[in-house]
Amino acid sequence: MATRRAAFLEDLFQSASNLRRCEAQLQDMLRSRGILFGDGLLPTYAYAFIAGRGQIQRWAGQAELLIAAAEHLSRRLVAEPEFYRSMGLGRDAIELISVDPGYQRGCVLCRPDGIPSGADLKFVELNCDSPAMMMFLDIVAECLFEMDAFASFRAEARPASAADMLLETLLACYAEYGGRDKAPTIAIVDWEAQKTRYEHMRLAEHFEARGAPTIVCDPRAFQLVDGELRINGRRVDLVYRRTLASEIIARQTEVEPLLRAYRDGKVCMVNPMRSYLAGVKSVLSQIAMSRDLPLALSGAANLVPRTLLLDNQDARDTVKESPTRWALKKSESHAGMNVILPGVSTQSAWADAMEASRREVWIAQEYLEVPTMELPEVEGESVAWNHKYYNWNPFVFGGRYAGGLVRVSSTPLINITLGGGLMPTFTKEP
Repeated sequence: MATRRAAFLEDLFQSASNLRRCEAQLQDMLRSRGILFGDGLLPTYAYAFIAGRGQIQRWAGQAELLIAAAEHLSRRLVAEPEFYRSMGLGRDAIELISVDPGYQRGCVLCRPDGIPSGADLKFVELNCDSPAMMMFLDIVAECLFEMDAFASFRAEARPASAADMLLETLLACYAEYGGRDKAPTIAIVDWEAQKTRYEHMRLAEHFEARGAPTIVCDPRAFQLVDGELRINGRRVDLVYRRTLASEIIARQTEVEPLLRAYRDGKVCMVNPMRSYLAGVKSVLSQIAMSRDLPLALSGAANLVPRTLLLDNQDARDTVKESPTRWALKKSESHAGMNVILPGVSTQSAWADAMEASRREVWIAQEYLEVPTMELPEVEGESVAWNHKYYNWNPFVFGGRYAGGLVRVSSTPLINITLGGGLMPTFTKEP
């Protein structure tokens, strides 16, 4: 297994006192800025993922190509009844997904999950529905730049603000939709008490500072009055949807004013409900096979590990012949749920997933060895370098790369909600 340790970090954290001081300084910064995840501070580190500019540019281009392929396929799937049937979607759900949002893109705000493999990335997840952590990525990077330990990076080109690119993309969708207000009121919408609620607050503050009136609210709080979507009497022009499309579909009756405004074209919503189509994991099987991709996008197939849709006995038999070769994933799932990894999950969990694939949509994806990096931790009066699994997660907004974060974990199943942590990406030339 390839293990990565940045020489910069080794020089920086050669003593336990240095590491303790940097960690305490970062925690103070995060606390003062309200960078919380659930009931505690955001899980992060007093260091960054460091790579050459050329490497990041290569990965960014690959991420853009992948999302372009997902966009192409999602436009076709909107009009494909067989796909809806395979997902077990009801008429109401199909209607919502089929609604024209008023702008062309279906994959607007995306954050695929990439596994570094040599000089390239292999993407194992798309996440084109409701990606998070772009604001926190910006703030953690700002905190590190303020620390004396990272003074040498101040001379390097700072990454563009992911939150600024997010706002730019939202406003571009609003303009394409036909919105006329130069400063539309934005509602950041998610269920109450989500772990990411503090990021919503920080995003609202950031948008307000950029001249964009913004509120944070629960999708159940809207009213439709005289053809306008309102919250506490205030008209909303642009909904930045952080609720998952699958949850909206499951709870339609609770959010009817929002959905009626969306159906009737009375509000611009980003991501659109049709982003659900590219967010399901079964789309990866079509990308991996270059199915229905034009020549200009066919290279995306090389960026995805072999992926089988477990909708037939031949595919299930292929997986059963070499079970340690495959990861099993339920097509519609998130936050690391319903993911069965060889060598990590139990045999009974694997058997249950294979059986579930007979009645639900599951994929089998060729399992890639997840790389590790060595990260410093204080042990007594010394610094120990411990192995952590990691992946690289680029934001792609409106088809353009908008920054990358790294997630790390003590297990190959990497997810912040399951005990992982994040760090920003810095470029530094040799």
